[in-house]
Amino acid sequence: MDYISVSEYAELRGCTERYVRKLIKEGKLRAEEQFGSGGRNGLSYKILLADCDPKIIKKYNRIHGIKVAKEEPQRPQIVPKFLEELSAEERKESAFWKRTLEEWREYRNSPGKKAELDEKFVIYLQTTYPERQFTVRMLYRKQKALKEGGETALIDRRGKHENHKNSISDMVWDIFQYYYLDESQKSISECMRLTELQLKSEGQESLLPLASDSSFGRAVQSRIDVPKLKYYRLGEKAYRDQCEPYIKRSYDDIQSNDIWVCDNHTFDIMVDDGEHKKPIRVYLTAFLDVRSRKMMGWYVTDAPCSDATLQALRRGIERYGIPKRILSDNGREFLTHDIGGRGFRRSRKEDGHYIPTILDHLQIEFRTAMVRRARTKIIERTFREVKEEFSRLFEGYTGGSITERPERLKELAKKASNFTPYADFERYVDTYIEGWFNYQASEGVGMGGKTRNQVYEENLYELRTATKEELNLMMMRNSRMVKFRRDGLTLRLYGTEITYWSEELWRSHLEEKVYYRYNPDDLSEIRVYDERDRFLGTAQQVPAVSYFATKEEVAARMSEQRRLERTIKAYKKDQQLKGEDALALVLAEAERNLEMPELLNPKVITPIRKIDAADQNESLAMAAGAEPIDWTNAIENWAAGKEN
Repeated sequence: MDYISVSEYAELRGCTERYVRKLIKEGKLRAEEQFGSGGRNGLSYKILLADCDPKIIKKYNRIHGIKVAKEEPQRPQIVPKFLEELSAEERKESAFWKRTLEEWREYRNSPGKKAELDEKFVIYLQTTYPERQFTVRMLYRKQKALKEGGETALIDRRGKHENHKNSISDMVWDIFQYYYLDESQKSISECMRLTELQLKSEGQESLLPLASDSSFGRAVQSRIDVPKLKYYRLGEKAYRDQCEPYIKRSYDDIQSNDIWVCDNHTFDIMVDDGEHKKPIRVYLTAFLDVRSRKMMGWYVTDAPCSDATLQALRRGIERYGIPKRILSDNGREFLTHDIGGRGFRRSRKEDGHYIPTILDHLQIEFRTAMVRRARTKIIERTFREVKEEFSRLFEGYTGGSITERPERLKELAKKASNFTPYADFERYVDTYIEGWFNYQASEGVGMGGKTRNQVYEENLYELRTATKEELNLMMMRNSRMVKFRRDGLTLRLYGTEITYWSEELWRSHLEEKVYYRYNPDDLSEIRVYDERDRFLGTAQQVPAVSYFATKEEVAARMSEQRRLERTIKAYKKDQQLKGEDALALVLAEAERNLEMPELLNPKVITPIRKIDAADQNESLAMAAGAEPIDWTNAIENWAAGKEN
């Protein structure tokens, strides 16, 4: 019997030795233990080759040049199919022979010898159907087939079964597939060349020459499934987008504003940056209502970010109310700590106090797609529509790929002024979405051929609103937990540090952990909260003092520092805090303690006496007629009596 080691099995299977040992310990792979032959602690395993997967056995034989006699496969019998499984042409042929056999049986009932009648009927058939060949033997054979196999047995199966000997052996086909099913998308001829080289390197020249290119081409079409071709040659995304089954969702049980979905779209357009310096690409951050497919809020930006997301969301909320749920992908502009939370991006150092996000304040449930498992969403289909209906209308259209890029773009790109100005493009986007896109009818699921505006209005059941002042407060940005230092709080925004300070917070919450909220449109002050989300107060912006500041400016700051120091020094006096001398209080209490006598009340008194060496053998003086006193027993007896 042939055995292989753990390392050989791992190499044949294409895994690590650690994984093989794990399979053995879990009982998923049979192996025999052997001691004193290496391995960990002298223990190693050997695996019986016959217990391995057939693919591993085949690979082992191929590597070691072991030729195994192949059993001639038995040709499967032709199993009659159901009539509906036949093609239209085959059903037509079956009906022809069924009708012909019925005519033959009726003709044979005529007077005369059966053999002569059969010959005459064959002549009749040849005259009626000159394009066919008929014999008496053929009629009897068809009659037998109908009796034994039914109508499906009447069709001519010659050349239609799959019992012909395959010109490509299994070994050759396995090697060919290894090279063909790869994202490098090698051609059939190149994969054949590599297959031939591998066969030569393994000493399998007996399998050469290979079949023709057309044979491998037919094998690719008939033996490799389309999902496998998409996955291995085009990649995982192509497989998911084009082959993987998707879940159909019903829109009948949701209302308008129940769910908004958000995403970013790169316009396939070059625009003027507004200063005629260079043409730039711009982006659209948008929120779409799932029920009506209506664009609710949007914002055009030259760089997708969390601020653009909030701008688009605010525009939608101010006009159409607050949605109940928002869906997004895992982009950083959505998974920001103060908008929707960090989600899967949250790190260990962020664990601890949870700071309410903007969506928490708005009472919006936030959901994101699984990591690396995003699917084509409704809004993605919307963006394709924007590309076809809107982006293609501009001279600066770039196309979604190099193959779509117009030839004229080479000349236009030389000068930024050839493109639409940024401000004009923003206005065009607003007009298109509000006046065209939302007015278009749709035949999508649940739309019924109505416009997006109509479906939104018909399914608007609840409108959740907030005043402008409340919205300003709820949509303020959050910081993380920080300590209120002696110089206040620092906001870092777009590479700039802004310092905020409050005397009240400095006095009451110095060195305490807090977080603050701020409005990007008004940075004059921030709102500060403690770890229990209680509002502590506001802090005002304090501009830093320049190194080139005047003497008067520095003096004003130092004067403020001295004022604070004076208020701290005057605290006791202002509060009229009075008391006795601390040393005198302590000494007076000590003297009172000394006047009180010490009361000693021991439970046992044990005398200890020094005995000279000369007197060690002499007994202590005893009263006349008395026995010596055993002090150890006396003490023990006294203790036992106390316990009882």
